[in-house]
Amino acid sequence: MTELPALLAVIAGSAAAALIFRGCRIPLWPITGGLVGAAAVNLGFGLAVQVPDLIVLFAQLLVGTAIGATIAPDTFAQFRRFLAPGTLAVAAVLAAGVLFGWMFAVLGILDPAEAMLSLMPGGVGEMVTAGVALGHDGAVIIGAHMVRLFTVLLSLPLVLWAAVRIQRRWVTGQDGPEPDPS
Repeated sequence: MTELPALLAVIAGSAAAALIFRGCRIPLWPITGGLVGAAAVNLGFGLAVQVPDLIVLFAQLLVGTAIGATIAPDTFAQFRRFLAPGTLAVAAVLAAGVLFGWMFAVLGILDPAEAMLSLMPGGVGEMVTAGVALGHDGAVIIGAHMVRLFTVLLSLPLVLWAAVRIQRRWVTGQDGPEPDPS
């Protein structure tokens, strides 16, 4: 398969899977569906599609624009409320990411830089973009983040159910009917 038809096939697979994920109400369907669809077409047909640098740059600009456009004037007022607890939580997650990344590197499981980028908190797109921009294997970083992302998304209903139950029983003292986690 020549480069353009292969690239178009991967893009079509990405869009199709994203739409399927949307229909199934899977969170973050554009990213997770796009990743799964592109990977399925790439692997299913034995392709090795390289997305042209100009398209990668344009996509990075779009992601940055989409994230930046969500910042409103009241964002910083809300930010002050959770600055201290948020900073503590991020520091703990960063420390865990660095520790596990270092262990994976020492054990020879991953390259040190890819291990750190794979285990750092942040969006899949952002971490992969940073890794690719620094010259590292984006597929390794995507793989690790997809495991993290799907684990979090699949366990989220249970975590929310437990959080509501703990809140009602031990914080507010209410012992009412069980809430619906969805």
